[in-house]
Amino acid sequence: MMSTKLIWALSICFFLLADGVYHAEARRHRDRRETKSMFVFGDSFVDAGNRPRTSEKTVLSRAWFYPYGMSDSSHRNRATGRVSDGLVQSDILAKILGQDESPPPSRVRRSNPSGVNFAVGGSGVFDSAEAPSLRQQVDRFKSLLDNGIIEHGDLQRSVALVAVSTGHDYFQRINQETGSGDMRSLSGQVTDEIVDAVTRIKGLGVGKVLVNLLPPLGCLPWQSVASNYDHCDDQGNTLAGLHNAALRGKLESSPQDVYMLDLYTIFADIVQSNSGDTRSLLC
Repeated sequence: MMSTKLIWALSICFFLLADGVYHAEARRHRDRRETKSMFVFGDSFVDAGNRPRTSEKTVLSRAWFYPYGMSDSSHRNRATGRVSDGLVQSDILAKILGQDESPPPSRVRRSNPSGVNFAVGGSGVFDSAEAPSLRQQVDRFKSLLDNGIIEHGDLQRSVALVAVSTGHDYFQRINQETGSGDMRSLSGQVTDEIVDAVTRIKGLGVGKVLVNLLPPLGCLPWQSVASNYDHCDDQGNTLAGLHNAALRGKLESSPQDVYMLDLYTIFADIVQSNSGDTRSLLC
């Protein structure tokens, strides 16, 4: 889980890095009328409850049970399907845009002026039985547009967030014996799919698109547990570096009003500031 404090810190930095999108200052209540619609695509980093709740506390539905949501006072400190003890990135972005929280999950199946959240925990760019891929999420967005559930006229002033942030596509296909050439090839495939999704979203009429870079994957808890959380995993961070370099290069020629959110630098700064030995924690 992510702490609420960490997510707030990340989100403030996101908008300092995404210069020219929106200022992150507090909004007056009278500015609510200028709220922008928001559309969210990605994985558990931004999922606000699309993953179905099962009757048992399985891995895929664990975000519907305690201790998830225990710091989320806006939802009575209860789990809401968010993989967090409080808010997720899409909630904080929504607040910056003048909304109360992330737009509702697409499973709600009703129109909402705040937008729609299509993200599902466990998703990636490749098709799987576990969750709809990024491409399938954009397909769902297009379907709602084609059927008039989302109004085309509202899109120019809207914002989309594309958050493929957990490394799901890599951890499913990479092991310690994987060579650097294979990792580079895989990062090319993953980033091609992200760029394609961004291009489609812009082509459908969305005004601005924000795209997450990967955090240092090797410093995630399940990657550093082998060293008792004392060292980051070299291969995980190498993968994140390859991914981010490829994505930066490809998005340089992307349509206007596409911005990258540098999760790697933000997480690295936090890891370093809380470590007595930055060399060991950030590989």
